[in-house]
Amino acid sequence: MKMPVKWLVLLALCIGAASGRDDHPLATPKWKVDIKEKFDLQPFDRPITFRWTLHQDVVFLPPDKLIVYQVNRSRGPVRLQPRDASGGGGNFVLDIKILSMLDGHEIKALQLTTNADASEVMATREGRFIVRTGEVLYLYSANFERIASKSLPLDRQVQEEDWQVNVSPSGAEVALVHTQIFKRNQLSPASDVRWASAEIEILNEENLQIIKSLSLPWYLPSWAAGEHILISSRPAFGADPAIFGVLDYNGNWSPLLLAKYSPTEPCAFRARALEARLFITYGCDKLSVFPQNGKAIFSLKSSSKEFVGSVKGSGSNLAVQVERRSIKMDNAANLAIQVIKPLRIDVYDFKSRKGILSAPVHSDRVYYALSAQGAVAAVDGSSLTLYQAAR
Repeated sequence: MKMPVKWLVLLALCIGAASGRDDHPLATPKWKVDIKEKFDLQPFDRPITFRWTLHQDVVFLPPDKLIVYQVNRSRGPVRLQPRDASGGGGNFVLDIKILSMLDGHEIKALQLTTNADASEVMATREGRFIVRTGEVLYLYSANFERIASKSLPLDRQVQEEDWQVNVSPSGAEVALVHTQIFKRNQLSPASDVRWASAEIEILNEENLQIIKSLSLPWYLPSWAAGEHILISSRPAFGADPAIFGVLDYNGNWSPLLLAKYSPTEPCAFRARALEARLFITYGCDKLSVFPQNGKAIFSLKSSSKEFVGSVKGSGSNLAVQVERRSIKMDNAANLAIQVIKPLRIDVYDFKSRKGILSAPVHSDRVYYALSAQGAVAAVDGSSLTLYQAAR
């Protein structure tokens, strides 16, 4: 990410999570496996050469399993064939490994045809999980049987069109947002959107049947599923995409009172829902957990050297990826390039306000998951490690 030199001073304002680190027990691995050696997957810090090289992650599958997945090119020559329901023609496969949380051994492996645009695996409830392969969703049972599917059709009338998928914190609902951007102002510095729309579908996770649908007059630049709501910017032309609120299933939007943002701060501002009608916001000044209309019940203080890179919640636990950011000068272009280095993953119980564990990481890109019991699974290069603190 390139930044003007004048932002160098402002970077010091960004939020950190150094406070509380001394209270965290340093985590020791329960087990560690090499995903390249044991599962024939590529290291997760592989070079980002195409969009599909980012389609990989690790996911907890309650009560006692773990999923690690990755998109790769098909090995060997691919025979020409019609595109399947995923929109893929056999050039890309989604490799899914389902592992035991006990020791990391493989329980089940799936390999599905996908496309280069979108692939994802998401846990729902009672051991069920959803797999997205391009233009279709599949629902799998806890016994790894395919029990339902849902197509994600594209109108293909505009160049910018996509479907986004997210599961509510409890896993009870699956939210789909179909976005179409019809027009941009190409003369503006950021190619501002001038005309767009979004269609929302809410699915029952047990069968992927639609339980609610609505149309919006504008698109959602950033959003996440909550419990019977979405967390998003206001769906209106000209609305600030960095101010978040609650969008109900009737299209009514109201701001989150503690989701404050200043345009003078250079770090991205994010918001999402936790279980039990709680919300979390994090950005340049703060990390806060709070009810919609109440005071914060948990917060982290800032640091000038360490930053909150990402946050995941599960139950009463919160995992925070702590990063260090530095500046590298591109003298030829007279620009400052921000270099981000993950340092560790700190886990808190936000109800008791205690640190649970701190897990070190080393790669430039780390993928991690958090369980409701406070365990962390992290893919760090080619190593998949499970950390679990004693309560």
